[in-house]
Amino acid sequence: MPLPKDLKSIHIKRAVEYVENQTADLIDLYLEQANVFSAIIGIFGVKALHAVSPYKKHKHPDIAQQRFPDLSLGGRLDPPPLECLESKGSTRPWAIQSHYNHAGWYIVWRYLVDTTESIKPGNPVVIWRVDVVFLAADDWKYEGSKAEHGRGGRTHTFGVPNPSKRLAGAAAYVMPGIILRNGRPILSEN
Repeated sequence: MPLPKDLKSIHIKRAVEYVENQTADLIDLYLEQANVFSAIIGIFGVKALHAVSPYKKHKHPDIAQQRFPDLSLGGRLDPPPLECLESKGSTRPWAIQSHYNHAGWYIVWRYLVDTTESIKPGNPVVIWRVDVVFLAADDWKYEGSKAEHGRGGRTHTFGVPNPSKRLAGAAAYVMPGIILRNGRPILSEN
């Protein structure tokens, strides 16, 4: 499975452990606003990879929050797409969405919240798969906004058409014992 230059499976595994541990006390936020929690998963993924891998956040914090990518090889300020790494969190098993259609590597932290801690004792937040994929600008499809004056609605986004096909072979980490059933991650019976 291809990974961005110098990013290793061990970096991702260590980052998974960090994200699970750091987000465990934030479950109330998930219960109030799941989309915000997904952003926090992505943010902790950035923080973890910054600490354990050669991919670093932008050196200027004010700019880092507003720019693509979240990370670059060595913290390079204007990296080429092959050295860009954007972090996303998602409860959905396949979808990838972004507000932009930038070319670069994307790391998607697939997670579930298990308040019973029955899937992974001691972990109410479980990263069950991490996808890492390089996407070109034309891999994205514009998904128009349904926002209207006086009604509100979501902002425009871009999505990846047929994501299960596009992500085939892109799992850099898969938690043992998890399968997809009816589009949801569950414990396997084996």
